[in-house]
Amino acid sequence: MNWSDIGRVIGGAAPVLGTLLGGPAGGAVGGLIAAALGTPSNPDAVNAALTNNPDAIVRIQELQVNARVQLEQLAVTAEMNRMQAEGAQYAAEAADRDSARKLAAVQPNDLIRPLIAAVLLLGSLFIIYSIMSGWAIDVITNSTAALTVGTVMGTWFMLTKEVMGFYFGTTKDSQKQSAAITDFAMTPGTVSAEKSNKQ
Repeated sequence: MNWSDIGRVIGGAAPVLGTLLGGPAGGAVGGLIAAALGTPSNPDAVNAALTNNPDAIVRIQELQVNARVQLEQLAVTAEMNRMQAEGAQYAAEAADRDSARKLAAVQPNDLIRPLIAAVLLLGSLFIIYSIMSGWAIDVITNSTAALTVGTVMGTWFMLTKEVMGFYFGTTKDSQKQSAAITDFAMTPGTVSAEKSNKQ
């Protein structure tokens, strides 16, 4: 058990604490909850207190009210840390692309990169055509093949996105959108479930 699990348990009674437990500040908030309940600062001990002590939820609700300022500070700090981590990751990825572009610039006769880009782009267009035309609908909605097909599609589009980003650049928002599309493509049953609902 971890602090996120505790957050789901207490989320209905103390939504602020529940949300913070599921984020980067989970350990700090978990320590506050453990202190309020008089337990060791670990999720299992807090869960045992929640299960065995009927007053535990009341104490947690009181903590949420009494420690409001401290909790808001933790939430702000956690959000700032998250934004800094995202910014650092994006900067590192941008630097990596820039390095690769500089290397490609001094290798003008290298055909491997354009060939890979062309194959991936044509493959992506073929996948889109196969889905939109209905040609591949039986394969996509097949319960046995759906997981494999979804994984291949997600990986293919992810690689295509990386290659297009190399040539045309990318933004943090486009990365989030591409990640959402990839997650959808790789989630088993998304297409087949939609088909069964229509039926």
